[in-house]
Amino acid sequence: RRRRRRRRRALGVLSKARAGTHQLGRRRGRALGGGAMPTEKEGPQQRFEKELEKFKGLQEAVQKSYESRMGLVAQQQETDLVKDEFDNLEEDAVVYKLVGPVMVKQNVDDAKANVEKRLEYIKGELERSNKIIETQEKEMNDKQQELVKMQQAVQQASAAAGGAA
Repeated sequence: RRRRRRRRRALGVLSKARAGTHQLGRRRGRALGGGAMPTEKEGPQQRFEKELEKFKGLQEAVQKSYESRMGLVAQQQETDLVKDEFDNLEEDAVVYKLVGPVMVKQNVDDAKANVEKRLEYIKGELERSNKIIETQEKEMNDKQQELVKMQQAVQQASAAAGGAA
């Protein structure tokens, strides 16, 4: 049952591309075909399922990349707030840095430089993350198109087998 649910969820992505027709086609196929599939359909069906598993793996990888990027964006926003605070500091202000359980006095210029370096680092990581996500999304879209074609071939094969029976 879990596999069926997962497959339906993954196919739900495909059904959007095909206006939802695959669900209806699958139901009809079960009603017409009955029990086990003939051996001639197992080849394309098994290949389709293997590719579907790869597609699910790609989806999970993209999701992890999104979560990673969200963390970087949060860090960037927080660091921007710190930078704004430094820009609004009075000249005689004292800056402290938390080192373990102790607050240590820090030079204002050093603190500003550290914040600037951190912002540059985060921006670089965001650019790298965006490139990775772009590549993963392209790969996922290509795999989705391939799955749609494979699914159509499997449906045509089952329709041809149903018409012959």
